[in-house]
Amino acid sequence: MASDALKVMVCGDAEGKIEVVFNRIEKLMKKGSRFDILFAVGDFFAEEMPDSWLSYRNGTKKPPIPTYILGPNSSEHLKHYGGGDEDGFDIGENITYLGRKGVFTTSGGLKVVYLSGLESPSGSTPAPKHCFSEADIKSLVTSVTNAGSKNFVGVDLLLTSQWPKAVCTYGNAPSDDKCLKCGSILISQLASAIRPRYHFSALEKIHYERLPYRNHVVLSDSTRHTTRFISLAPVGNADKQKYLYAFTITPMTKIDQSELLKMPADATECPYFKRSKQDDGKSIAQMSTESFLQDTDESAQFRWNINKSNSPGLHRKRKSDFNKNAKRGKTERPQDWKCWFCLAGEKVEKHLVASVGNQTYLAMAKGGIVEDHIMILPIAHHQSSLDLPDDTELECTAYKLSLKKALKDVGKKCVFFERNYRTDHMQIQVVPVPDSISSTQIKNAFIKLGQQHTDRQGKPQPLEIAEIPKNTELKQILSASQPFFHVELPDGTRLLHTIKAFFPLQFGREAICGALVLNVPDRVNWRDCVLVKDDEVTFTKKFRDVFTPHDFAREEEDDDEEET
Repeated sequence: MASDALKVMVCGDAEGKIEVVFNRIEKLMKKGSRFDILFAVGDFFAEEMPDSWLSYRNGTKKPPIPTYILGPNSSEHLKHYGGGDEDGFDIGENITYLGRKGVFTTSGGLKVVYLSGLESPSGSTPAPKHCFSEADIKSLVTSVTNAGSKNFVGVDLLLTSQWPKAVCTYGNAPSDDKCLKCGSILISQLASAIRPRYHFSALEKIHYERLPYRNHVVLSDSTRHTTRFISLAPVGNADKQKYLYAFTITPMTKIDQSELLKMPADATECPYFKRSKQDDGKSIAQMSTESFLQDTDESAQFRWNINKSNSPGLHRKRKSDFNKNAKRGKTERPQDWKCWFCLAGEKVEKHLVASVGNQTYLAMAKGGIVEDHIMILPIAHHQSSLDLPDDTELECTAYKLSLKKALKDVGKKCVFFERNYRTDHMQIQVVPVPDSISSTQIKNAFIKLGQQHTDRQGKPQPLEIAEIPKNTELKQILSASQPFFHVELPDGTRLLHTIKAFFPLQFGREAICGALVLNVPDRVNWRDCVLVKDDEVTFTKKFRDVFTPHDFAREEEDDDEEET
């Protein structure tokens, strides 16, 4: 298989500095590197080209390796492409313009799909020559996938100058926040439909390598290969960001399936698979542009603030106490005034509340397994984590991070579990365990308990506890109303049981209280562990003392008070 491997080079916006690119490649080759082919994305030309370009145009000089470029991204550059011809042609010796759109297969078998230009402005008829339209995407998808043939697997490379919209969703943050909102929905549709192994873009003036994403839904679809999206910076940029990317690839048609389907440990959900009431479970290729816009314009922006500071970007107005915050939620978010857990409701035991954020709060568990057993709950009335708006989901994640840090200070780590079955208000149970207890022990406890499960008549009825990838979101796997039991272990391992019939309500507690973990069988039923109110107050205060140094909600309150 090694003989089938190709050494590919991809270049970002050359912006006329073509000789710089070719000289760089020549130097690398003189040092012993081998490259078979160069693809250029973004702006290959500048409006006015340097004199050195004429040498390549007339054949006096030629690139060190075959070079293939995309078309113009502005009307000013049409003059370099014969006025914007649809079909590709040789611009100079060893330099080929691929064309507006199409499929190119190299002599070595590498299958490359390319799309030149920018998404056409809404309402532009006909589309400008440097732009593409929805009709272009549909025809390209049809030709590449053989009209959606079941035998279609994917392609090796996708080359576009413009970014796909929302590509950062579920992934790592780009260095420039503007990229969270940039890009083309149509390119997202294209990438979703043709499943490239690599997707290269440029134009945004930064180098960005997204975590690889899966092209399938875990526990729902058959396993497919992953996609790596890479954006390259302009040639000779002042920040010295990467503008050349070299990699070795064996064409998809010549690689073992086991190698093709190997899943990287850091693989994430596909950023283009969305779930909404209108488009439940559909890929973006099956969705209308309008529904995709509604689903992604804001959601893609919420996932990065956590990485930027200790206070995870959760901006809010000053509040003097959580009652004020809860009352504000009455008009903004759904409430059930008789619910035990809606913060503004009649039944909430306020003395158990340990911290209040903008959309979520922490409360001590009634009848906890251990004295610092805590819960993460939405302030408003949401049934499960599948039902949470993006801002609430983000804040839940922020609380998880803060809890991990706080408990680490006292030699403990967290087990998180949620049961969406016979409950109408989301509760993420957080059970601290000693640092000496391994995640493997805890995992085995849940799996063993599931295997030992019986039905109400005592007949064996094992519960399937599946391990799901760490970067998988439940909304990708489960429908909005699906009952489930979900566990997140200290090392990030995640376990899931999809509930289809009877499920024991104390399953999570029983696993943690068992001999493999805490070995406290008398604490399985919460009713047997309820304390008098004075003790509950004491334990709440004790927990606050541990948690306060890591409480992002308290940090924001202090900042607001200083400003006033």
